[in-house]
Amino acid sequence: MYGNLLKEERLLKIIKMKKTINYSWILSMLFVLVVIPVSCSKESAKENPQPETNLPIKISGIHANIDTKTTLDGVVTSWVANTDIVGIYSPQARMAPGGGGPTIVNTQFFAATSALSTFFVGTMFWGAANTSHTFYAYYPYAAGSPASTAVPVSLPAAQTQSAANSTAHIGALDFLVATPVTVTSPNNTNPVADEVNLKYNHLFTVLEFQIKGTGQLKAVKLSANNTLAFSGGTINITQATPAANVAYTFASQTGKSNEAVVTLTTPATLTATNTDTKVYMVINPGTPTGDCLVELSVDGTNWTYLLKSAPVGGFKRGIKYVVSVDASSASTLGAGEVISVTGRIWMDRNLGASRVATSIDDADAYGDLYQWGRLTDGHQLRTSSSTGDLLGTINPGHANFIYNPSSPYNWFNTIDNSLWQGTSGINNPCPSGFRLPTETEWNNERSTWATYNSAGAFASPLKLPAAGYRNGANAIFVNIGEGGHYWSSNVASSSARHLLLLHFDASFANLYRANGLSVRCIKD
Repeated sequence: MYGNLLKEERLLKIIKMKKTINYSWILSMLFVLVVIPVSCSKESAKENPQPETNLPIKISGIHANIDTKTTLDGVVTSWVANTDIVGIYSPQARMAPGGGGPTIVNTQFFAATSALSTFFVGTMFWGAANTSHTFYAYYPYAAGSPASTAVPVSLPAAQTQSAANSTAHIGALDFLVATPVTVTSPNNTNPVADEVNLKYNHLFTVLEFQIKGTGQLKAVKLSANNTLAFSGGTINITQATPAANVAYTFASQTGKSNEAVVTLTTPATLTATNTDTKVYMVINPGTPTGDCLVELSVDGTNWTYLLKSAPVGGFKRGIKYVVSVDASSASTLGAGEVISVTGRIWMDRNLGASRVATSIDDADAYGDLYQWGRLTDGHQLRTSSSTGDLLGTINPGHANFIYNPSSPYNWFNTIDNSLWQGTSGINNPCPSGFRLPTETEWNNERSTWATYNSAGAFASPLKLPAAGYRNGANAIFVNIGEGGHYWSSNVASSSARHLLLLHFDASFANLYRANGLSVRCIKD
């Protein structure tokens, strides 16, 4: 199941201004179309001089050190006229001539033509003569007037590709930030100012899955223990451009996900040749530890899986990586099973749940609440009655939840640490071949989550809901929809260890065994 290292593809290629373009760096030409009535004669110019602040700013791109730039072959899309828009900022430049009007805050510049290389159209003037002007820019344009230190940015976990080998969807996922440029405004009466050169840099990473095998392919999923996608965030585009391939720093990221999925609108038919079927995914750069989980689906619902080693040094910004996949070597999960980035197989839902959680507060996915060490005898049902009568046996012989507010705070009057140990545990409630996870196994899973809290737990392949718990002192239900409480097989004196999931934390703690908690089983 373990594949070769993800290969980093670095091909030198001379390019002009492009859009999503050869994914390492990009230059763009922006041009201000403002009519300045000037005479062609020197004498006339002297008689009717243009004040320096009346000069429109002409912005264009140049190819700096083209022979040293690493670009990518085969990931090229064109700018689209009047559709592709960049946002420009300048604290010194103005929207009106003569130093008038507001400063430049997220001013739109439109692609003038549909081509790999194009001028952009917008309006911007020098604010004052012979003074420093700094320019910041990004793509794609976001409406409104966000501060240059908090430009909106996102990268969806769910991505759609029209058909195998198509790269058309990458443009909508791309995000570029220009290297800040400072120039001195002119001190003469030339009708057009000197050009301001902007070089754009990619934020993200592209993966090219080359897949061979037989049958159909509908979707490809990647999971790793770092953030691959995020639903919202901001970036400070005034920050210094990081070194080549080094990631930008985000001002904020929300809705982090450690998995990304590309769904093919038209399913592909796999062949014996890898390059016949290519699927492209855009991810957030980062350095995962351990293996990456690659999953394949013929219908978007049922998955096979294999593990791939992450590239040395992680996924770098502005680089395309080729991931070779042999679908015939993928393993199949059993019904009701899910695999995590750790390579461990778990049940895909809590014991007693009717389905995999669709949200963190999905009541149908909460499942039952077990007292530690007790078998499946009906006490775990949320509708079960309760009693305060303790018994001296590990098999109470009834379906009541047994509460106990005094020592030993257990559901029977002694302590037995062997009840839930391994698949052969006396009262193991899990299906054949499954058991309660140890605290170490829970911690290994937690370490792969994008965030250490209930949101990270739900965003993980385990889809852990906030099912709450049943208080062992009085049988009252607590924290339903607000927190997750999951037993481990580890014990601590008269208590047992559990994983506590809250909106601000995911941690381990002792809890008396009379409490009723969720159980998620792991394959032995």
